[in-house]
Amino acid sequence: MSDLAGQNTQQLFRRWRGGDAEAGQAMAQRFSDWYYAIAASRLGDTNGRAPLERACQRFAQNVATVTDASSLSGWAHGIIAEEIATAGGRSNGGDQPNALTRQRRPSELLAQARGQMAGPQIELLAHAYDSAYDIDQVKREADAAGGYPLAVLEARYALKRWLRDQEGVGFTEIPDRPNLDWGPLPLYEGARMSQGKEEEAFEKWMLSDLGLCKDIAEFAAFALALRGGAFEAPAMSTPAPAATPTTPTAPRPTPSATPQPQDGGGGSKLPIIIGVVVVLIIIAVAAVALSG
Repeated sequence: MSDLAGQNTQQLFRRWRGGDAEAGQAMAQRFSDWYYAIAASRLGDTNGRAPLERACQRFAQNVATVTDASSLSGWAHGIIAEEIATAGGRSNGGDQPNALTRQRRPSELLAQARGQMAGPQIELLAHAYDSAYDIDQVKREADAAGGYPLAVLEARYALKRWLRDQEGVGFTEIPDRPNLDWGPLPLYEGARMSQGKEEEAFEKWMLSDLGLCKDIAEFAAFALALRGGAFEAPAMSTPAPAATPTTPTAPRPTPSATPQPQDGGGGSKLPIIIGVVVVLIIIAVAAVALSG
């Protein structure tokens, strides 16, 4: 499947429609990784699990009805957006331990970071992820630190690096030099984008870069805690309650729900998308991958 790595989702879709089952598998995995990043960022691992599973199942059951490659991302985004809206929309905050944090509360780890990383970068992050804080003031603070929004992105990576090196959080997406194209990333995580067109455009763009999706997914628990004001809380001395790592159980569609792509007539049937299974099972695969 190595020759598929350089293919974008539209190209994979066309190849699948043309009879390439491996392209269908690769396409399904990309969409499910993308869904995982969006659901985790907006809702967190716990609250995002059910909407994620429903979105994956809807994708698997209905992707065969899509015939135009150019409409694929918009159609697929509509599914996850609807499921998140049904779940109540973006969470304003949360404190959800997971395997990546080794079942420690993100707020506790962030409190430790704030105590030991005291400086303008921490203050910039605290303000950037606080949607009640004046965004124009955030821009002024970022400009003084090197430019907006790049300074916020650099501060985010400084925090990720500290959490990895000092607290053993298994982050893998920490570049030596931030990708300038990813400048809007903290604005998305901090709910600073105008809900609707701007946020939708960013999420669709995420599909073109799965490294970006993984970066968002692995930081999601911390972004959620930051949105909830974790940098404003004092360090906590009580240990987090024990929690058992859980992996989302993917729904198994009945045989009648399995998409059966049809040809245009006269040719062999399109292969049943192997990703019907992948798009569901990848929920668990992604969780394991992010846990290190």
